[in-house]
Amino acid sequence: MTGAEAAPALSLPRVESAVKSASNSVGRCGGVVLQAAAASNQSLLFAAAAGGLENGAEKISLRDAFEVASVTKIVTATAVMQLADEGLLHLDQDLDEVAEGRVSVLIQEKVPKWPLNRLRGVTITQLLQHTSGLPNYWNGPFVKTFEADPDKAWSTWELLGYAADMKESCPLSNRGLPGSFDYADTNYLLLGLVLEALTTSKLPEIFRARVFDPAGMSRTGTYCSFLEHSPQGAPPMAKRYVGHTQITGKMQHSADSFAAGGIVSTTSDLQKLMAALACGDLFPIGGKATLERMMSWIPAKRGAGFYYGLGLMRVDLDAQKGIFKRCLSKGKPRGFIWGHEGFGGAFSWCWVPGDSRPDVIISGSTNNEGRSYGVLIEQLVDDLEPHLATLNLEGRLESPVVST
Repeated sequence: MTGAEAAPALSLPRVESAVKSASNSVGRCGGVVLQAAAASNQSLLFAAAAGGLENGAEKISLRDAFEVASVTKIVTATAVMQLADEGLLHLDQDLDEVAEGRVSVLIQEKVPKWPLNRLRGVTITQLLQHTSGLPNYWNGPFVKTFEADPDKAWSTWELLGYAADMKESCPLSNRGLPGSFDYADTNYLLLGLVLEALTTSKLPEIFRARVFDPAGMSRTGTYCSFLEHSPQGAPPMAKRYVGHTQITGKMQHSADSFAAGGIVSTTSDLQKLMAALACGDLFPIGGKATLERMMSWIPAKRGAGFYYGLGLMRVDLDAQKGIFKRCLSKGKPRGFIWGHEGFGGAFSWCWVPGDSRPDVIISGSTNNEGRSYGVLIEQLVDDLEPHLATLNLEGRLESPVVST
């Protein structure tokens, strides 16, 4: 936190202990940050940081930046929904028809082996919701090449080239059906091309003008790695790990950038993003109605209680078999969280407790794919819940209408 920020409203010793315990696991590779604030007015409720920026060295701070990976998909989806509100595209529109077909023509030019007519019948909604049937390049031979050269910079066209050699993940007749869900970064690479084609701007400019600035996110703390230089005055970067392997900034991870991943941010900036989204402020035309369209949930094939919308995840905390490793207190309904997670332990969620209690934004990162951030979320929910009714959180945000 900066000196201008208020102190957290609550002291939650068990959550603080969980944060510290997480930072001491997996060889102390990667520091842990966790922050919670009211969605309605961003009053800070809780904040904790433990561990080091890199392998135990130099203590990590809530001010520090980290790679958010697939949390980026929230930003991409938000910008796409804005274009839909503005009438520049339709969610049920075939990708072949978007921008007068320029996206499809460009793909065919840059990736000649891309199967003819593969995009025919693929809609914007299907790309947003991972029901397009397009293959995920991370599931194929690409991974061996990726792992062999840490210094290789990847282009979107090379990645689509790998996807071009793979089979669809479902029969074409099943596209768009809930059962066709198959998480694929390929979908979001294409959505990034759609954004650039329709706005004639580069992705970092689009993200800044349409999401970062309107949400009040910092111009130094949040930016697109691999697509633009780190801003002058940017905060220190917390290193991200897979187990004991440090992966932050390695050129090979340009394969997880563009519109599918790659944003660098902070806990406070992610909080601002989610608060602005929850309030409908990022949709000047559609408001909360547009957010509700993003909440068109279908099962995400990760166990009971896990769903995917249009660039948003949802986890029902009271599902009989939760995806997290720790059990919540029995007999106490906890509602659900919506938002997104990213490879390496990043997360940005809006907790909807239900029962007219205020929604809470929860953001942070374990900075290590080997750690479960779910343990932190569930401990926070358990310990924060009893206080929600007594806290003075002005401007209560009504829970968005959702459907399952």
